[in-house]
Amino acid sequence: MRTGQALEVRLAVEKIFDKDEEALVLVCGDFNAEANEASVKIIRGAEEDTGSGQLAHRALTSLERSIAHDRNYTVLHHGRPQMLDHMLVSRAMLGSFRQLEIHNETLEDELVGYRKTDRSPDSYHAPMLAVFSKVFD
Repeated sequence: MRTGQALEVRLAVEKIFDKDEEALVLVCGDFNAEANEASVKIIRGAEEDTGSGQLAHRALTSLERSIAHDRNYTVLHHGRPQMLDHMLVSRAMLGSFRQLEIHNETLEDELVGYRKTDRSPDSYHAPMLAVFSKVFD
């Protein structure tokens, strides 16, 4: 199901690029998949995955690449840090990107939390904040 949903997102991104090759595109949310999984790769459309340099300008870049490896996670699952939430941007938007913050300081392990009868009202996903240098219309 995730792969099918990823294809739907990628097709929507393609429609945007068909209208404007320099479109400011940001795709973000809980992908429930890490960066090396098929659903994220489909949405990114990176040259190494498409095998086509002619499509490289339509690829999306993962903003979490800017975060140090030891802080690069949004979920703790059975003690294992995982990056399941993503912010992917077009090249035109990447030029204005300045900073990404992942506020995972107080994350609880989701596996432990879901086993409790009295669950926390907080999300088991860390909030992410992207900073860009200019306001977009």
